Amino acid sequence: MGVGVPQLVDYYGKVYRDRIHDLPIINSKLEVEAVGFRKLDEHEFGVLITPWFMNLVLLPGTDRWQDRTQGTAVGIDLPGAKLDFTVAHDDKLGTILTAALFGTVTSFPGQAMARDVARETLRLLFTSTKDVGRGSGRTMSRRELLKQLGGVLGDQQ
Repeated sequence: MGVGVPQLVDYYGKVYRDRIHDLPIINSKLEVEAVGFRKLDEHEFGVLITPWFMNLVLLPGTDRWQDRTQGTAVGIDLPGAKLDFTVAHDDKLGTILTAALFGTVTSFPGQAMARDVARETLRLLFTSTKDVGRGSGRTMSRRELLKQLGGVLGDQQ
């Protein structure tokens, strides 16, 4: 089993400060933040915002994926969708599962907007498929998730 949310944030904060703070992919208006982490069975699940990406992250509470090959896709069932996550193994973090929301965050105007997007993403993912009219068990693509997110955020503007 791996680390908890505070260790995840500390790790990526250190990566930012020590190795990549001055790269052109960095959005200096953003900081490393864990948003909306909650229990998902025996695991912890939420969004990790960094100055260079925004990902869904599952921190395993068991050794279920420990023997999976780095880069393997794993389907995770959520109330609002089934999403594919990528298995990653790290010496400091252990095994974590990630799904990219934004491979680059340079267009985010600030932390508040990034946080709002993260929260709305989690709200959509934890809304039952019955509530949104989709068939259960269907894998939602990243594109479909972002399309739904865009529609919801566009309504708020």
